[in-house]
Amino acid sequence: MSKRNFLFVFTAIAFLSSAAFAQVPTKEKVVAGAERAFEKVAKAYVAPAPGCAAAVSLNGETVFEKAFGLADMEHNVPNTTQTIFESGSVAKQFTAAALVLLQQDGKLSIDDPVRKYIPELPDYGSPLTIRHLLNHTAGLRDWGTVMSLTGVGRGARVINQDLALDVIIHQKALDFTPGAEYSYSNSGYNLAAIIVERVSKQKFPAFVEERLFKPLGMKSSSWRDDYQRIVPGRAQAYSRPANGPWRLNMPFMNVYGNGGMLTTVGDWMKWNAMLDSKSLGAPLVDALETRGVLNDGRKIAYALGLTIDKYKGLKDVSHGGATAGYQTFLARYPDNKVSVGVMCNGTSPSAGEIAANITDEIFGPFPEPARSEVANVSDDELKRFVGIWRDEKTHFPARFNIENGVSRWRGARVVPMGGGQFTLGPNQLKFTFDKDGKPVSAETIDPDGEVRRFAPETEWKPTPEELAAFKGEWFSEEAGATYTFAVEGDKAFIKQRPVTSLPLQPLFKDHFFAQGSVVWFTRDKNGKVNGMHVGSSRMRDMPFVRLK
Repeated sequence: MSKRNFLFVFTAIAFLSSAAFAQVPTKEKVVAGAERAFEKVAKAYVAPAPGCAAAVSLNGETVFEKAFGLADMEHNVPNTTQTIFESGSVAKQFTAAALVLLQQDGKLSIDDPVRKYIPELPDYGSPLTIRHLLNHTAGLRDWGTVMSLTGVGRGARVINQDLALDVIIHQKALDFTPGAEYSYSNSGYNLAAIIVERVSKQKFPAFVEERLFKPLGMKSSSWRDDYQRIVPGRAQAYSRPANGPWRLNMPFMNVYGNGGMLTTVGDWMKWNAMLDSKSLGAPLVDALETRGVLNDGRKIAYALGLTIDKYKGLKDVSHGGATAGYQTFLARYPDNKVSVGVMCNGTSPSAGEIAANITDEIFGPFPEPARSEVANVSDDELKRFVGIWRDEKTHFPARFNIENGVSRWRGARVVPMGGGQFTLGPNQLKFTFDKDGKPVSAETIDPDGEVRRFAPETEWKPTPEELAAFKGEWFSEEAGATYTFAVEGDKAFIKQRPVTSLPLQPLFKDHFFAQGSVVWFTRDKNGKVNGMHVGSSRMRDMPFVRLK
C-alpha cells in the first residue's frame, strides 16, 4: 500500500533549501528524536494490548530499537526488537527485486509481456508487461476484492497461490488499458511471484532466501507459504471493532509476492542499508527506484515496490503494509542516510503515524508550508457547488457540502480560491460552468497530474415500483458470484446465501451504495434494465447478468 494510506500527516513543503534537507544528522540527534517520539507512544499505551517494534538506522547502522505491547495476549508474551511480524505490502519491494535479479541474470526482461510466462492469462488486446505489474499500472482487478463478491473472501477461507491465480485468469476485462493509469492491485505482485518461480525453477521463498536474505544476513526473515508452520518468536495479530475487546486476526493464507513476508525491524534495517550502500549493485537499486511512466508520459510516484516521494521536503523512499491485524511502515531518507521502520501486531496505533512522528522528531521542526491566498467567496457562491457528483470512471459518489462554514469535498476540507477553484490538500478541485453560470462538471488534479472528472447528479429516492425493475437473481461468471436483488417496501437489499443481506442506499438514478461498493444498473435503448455492475476501490467494474 502507498504512503498516503498510512500517514495521517502528509504535506509536501515547497521552496525549501535543498541543502538544509540533504544533511546527514548526528547519531545523537537521531537517537534523541527517536526516543522522544517513542516515549509519546509509550505514554499513550494502555495495557493489555498488542503493540509495535521500531528501529532507526543512520549510515547503515541501527542506532535505535525499541518495542512495546504484547506479542501474545493469551500468554502475556511481550514484543521485543527481535519479534517477528508480518510485513504486509512492504514485501512488494522484495518481489520486485527478485525479478530485477532475474533480468540481470539474462533470464527475462521486466518489459516482457506477462503472457510469455503466464500464457493462461487472457489476451486483453493491449500489451501487458511485467513492469506494468510492478508499477500497479496493469489495470488488473485485485483478486481479493473479486473474491469478496462471493461472500467468502480474504480472511474467510484458506487461499493459496493457485486459487489467487485462478481468480486472476478468469477476469475477462481490465479496469483500464495497461499503462494508462495507476491503480493499486495485489494481483500484479502475485503474478510476479509466479513468474519468478517459472523462470528460476525454484519456489519463490527459496529464491529470495538464496539471492537476498542470505547475502544480507536477514536471518529472521522468511515467507508465509504455509500458514500452519510454527514460526518461533512471531507475534500474533489482533484487531478490535471500535472500543470492543481485542480479537485474534491472523492471515490464514498461503499466498505471497503481494505480501506474506515474515521479518523483524532489525532485518529491515539491513535491507535498507543495502539500498543505501548499493552493496548488491547499483543497477538493482536504480531499477527499484525508477518511477513508473504512464502511456501519456506522466511519471507516477510508484516505482518497483517502492514509492518515491517527498515528506516535508525530505526525499522519501517508502512503503506501508497491512495484513489481517498486522500493519507496518518502512521509510528511507537516502539524502540523509536515515531509515525508520515500524511493525505493529494490532490495528492500532498506526505504524505509519509512529514512523512519521519519529521522522518529525529527528528532522523537525519544519518550516511552515507556503500558503495560498484564500479568496473571499460568498456563501451564495459556495452553495452553487453543494450536491452529489458522480466519478465518471468509477461511478463513486462525491459530495460537496458546507459544515459550520467550512466547504468539504468527500469529507475533506477544501479552500476556495475563487472562480470555481479550490485547494484540496496537495490536490486541486476545479468546477466548470455553462453559459448561465451553473456548475456542469468538476475535476480533481493531483501532483502527478492525474485528473478525475465528476458529473453533477440529482439525489434519487426510488419508489417501490422503480426498485422492482432491478429485482431478481444476478450472476457474474468472472467473480463466480450470485446475488439476489430484493425489495422490501421502499427498501432494497443485495442478498446472498446463506445469510448475507446488505441494505442498498440510493445515490442517484440507477445507482446504490452498499458497504464500500457502488452497485449500478444499465438499460437498453428502450429503457429496460439489462445489466448490473459492482465497483469498489480495487475493482472498477464487475458485470453481472440477470438469471431470472
